[in-house]
Amino acid sequence: MANKSTNKIDIETIKDSTKNVNNFILDTTEMIVDETLDRTVAWQNVAEKAIKGGFKLVETQTDISFKILETLKKQWIKGQKNFSERMFN
Repeated sequence: MANKSTNKIDIETIKDSTKNVNNFILDTTEMIVDETLDRTVAWQNVAEKAIKGGFKLVETQTDISFKILETLKKQWIKGQKNFSERMFN
């Protein structure tokens, strides 16, 4: 006769293993969420600095552009005046 092996299933062992796996998953998920939030805050700080620096750069470039346009306008008006004086005098 062949020996029959019987597999006993211990419900308590399964419950304990399930609890351990569940706790591990919860702890890991919490760790991932916390790390994600920390990294997000860090990147928000970097983005804030970049945006502020970008606005300052745009402001400076805009000021330079308007100064150039004002200078060109003055030169054009002066040129028109000189042209008129030479043509009509």
